[in-house]
Amino acid sequence: MRTEFRRVRLFDPGSGLDQADATVVVEGGTIVAFERRGQPDQLVDGQGLLLCPGIIDLRAHLGQPGRPDRETVLSATRAAAKGGTTTVVALPATDRVEVVAMLEAWAKAAGPTRVLPAGAFTVGRQGERLAEFAKLRAAGCVLFTDGNRPIRDAQLLRYGLETAVDVGVPVMTHAEDETLAQGGVMHEGAVSARLGLVGIPRAAEEVGVARDLAVAELTGAAIHISHVSSAGSVELIRQAKRRGVRVSADVSPHHLLLDADAVVGYATHAKLRPPLREASDRAALVEGLADGSVDAVASDHEPRTNLEKNVEFDAASPGAAAIELLLPTLTTLVAEGALTLERALSACTRGPARILGREDLGRLRVGGPADLVLLDPEAQWSVGDDWQSRARNTPLWGRSLSGRPLLTMVRGRMSFADHRFEEIQ
Repeated sequence: MRTEFRRVRLFDPGSGLDQADATVVVEGGTIVAFERRGQPDQLVDGQGLLLCPGIIDLRAHLGQPGRPDRETVLSATRAAAKGGTTTVVALPATDRVEVVAMLEAWAKAAGPTRVLPAGAFTVGRQGERLAEFAKLRAAGCVLFTDGNRPIRDAQLLRYGLETAVDVGVPVMTHAEDETLAQGGVMHEGAVSARLGLVGIPRAAEEVGVARDLAVAELTGAAIHISHVSSAGSVELIRQAKRRGVRVSADVSPHHLLLDADAVVGYATHAKLRPPLREASDRAALVEGLADGSVDAVASDHEPRTNLEKNVEFDAASPGAAAIELLLPTLTTLVAEGALTLERALSACTRGPARILGREDLGRLRVGGPADLVLLDPEAQWSVGDDWQSRARNTPLWGRSLSGRPLLTMVRGRMSFADHRFEEIQ
């Protein structure tokens, strides 16, 4: 089937494209032309809307295997598609190839959204011995991580980084000194003192970031630091890049839009790991994203059930649902003047693709996969409208955002279409 998009603003930072009144022709899952080619089977009138590369989400918990009560691969990929995401790196990471095969089967049955499995850095994510990287890579794992568990043993991190270089797959870490974070349930500061809650100081993350950067510099290997949350972490990463350390980093949507004040009232949906910090930290994260010190935005989607959130703050499980909020968070920051459109889209397309070493993803080019998003950057909507995720644990519920995907295509197949484009599905 041939699908033709007409009257779109073709925008792709990775390919240097910014063309008004453009045409894109898709056939057989591939972009075949940027000009009209006869009569298409499907015609999409873009009405001047943005046509961009599909979004790549570097970390999202999909619930399966293990917790389908929180989320399923089907519900998660539907939510991802609604948010303009075409590729998702699936957590929790596993060290078992049979689990990788199971995840791929679920993803194939769920729909066209590309689901890439994450391999565990250590066996059982217990931090004691390295998982079998080569076997996991052969099974399809695209990165190695222990998820939200820091790698406590610096020597093990060193061996793992060196091994990952040989295997050709990146390592993603959760940087944290657990001895400093122990017992904490939110950011340590004025809000935690007022609420009488044990806080987690910035230093817990920053000591972890400094350690991980030092080990990466020692080995010369690449390292990706996930969900940074403090101004100090951003500065450490910025300075490391200037020294030539091969480091990349991401930040979550919630940390870009909220600070510790969201916890006031003991709001458990705002209990995250790492925690929401000060307004100055949030500003530093946005600045780091703007200047390239932070390379990407990842949803850090952590679905939780009502039973896990509707309890005392200390007992509530940390995490927030965000898989359909990644791109709208960035377009909201563009509307506010905090980011350029080029930088915003690069942080969720080309940036993640480079981190994964996937040159085939994150850009629009003739001969490349037809992973596309038709975006209305000025649409106003409220979080919760037509919500697709099984989980609703977000402190952004009801908040107005700017920018909304209207159509998502993965490998030439529609994974989401707004009501005005339903007839082409």
